[in-house]
Amino acid sequence: MKSILALLADFANGIFAVLIACAVYDVPTAWWYFLIGLPLAMLPDIDAIPELLKRGRVSTDASYTRDHRTFLHYPIISLAIFTPVYFFGGFWGLIIVLAVLLHLLNDMYGTGWGLQLLWPLSNRHFKFFGRRANKLRSMLAKAGDLDLLPPDETKLRFMVSWKESELQDHIKRFGVDNWIIHWYLRPNWVSVVEYSLFLIAATLMIVSLI
Repeated sequence: MKSILALLADFANGIFAVLIACAVYDVPTAWWYFLIGLPLAMLPDIDAIPELLKRGRVSTDASYTRDHRTFLHYPIISLAIFTPVYFFGGFWGLIIVLAVLLHLLNDMYGTGWGLQLLWPLSNRHFKFFGRRANKLRSMLAKAGDLDLLPPDETKLRFMVSWKESELQDHIKRFGVDNWIIHWYLRPNWVSVVEYSLFLIAATLMIVSLI
């Protein structure tokens, strides 16, 4: 049940996609638009289904260092696939494109290890507002890593990146198994941002339907 907390930002993305498309095309909102928009916002995560079926959860930690963010999580691939959808799909094409793009933007900060923005030109992973030691400051302090690691690993930066060759070692050392508890059941900037986005989106959705 706690896993749904990690999906609230995706739900918000689906709602925002519908609201923006309705505004662009001057179409009145309908409740069933949102029922379609929500799963569309999670479309890039189809690459997580095999891991979910096999392990019953999705996470990267010391025991499982493979990040599921492949295929539609590669922006170049998504742009190649969904640009025609945008031009020929009209209202629903715009919803699909917005939902996917907002999902990718959401994956560029917070709990994960970013995205391979330049794949297939480069395998480097990029992330906004993160640390190379990919944990919250409080988590690093509790583990005793904050004073032991070099500043380059612990400093919060606008953008950080990892080579594919070094990512596995970072996941083994800094990956968090019970990440939902740390990131979503305790106050921190990521949970505040994602919960706020969901509340704003839900409020706008309700207002649009009244």
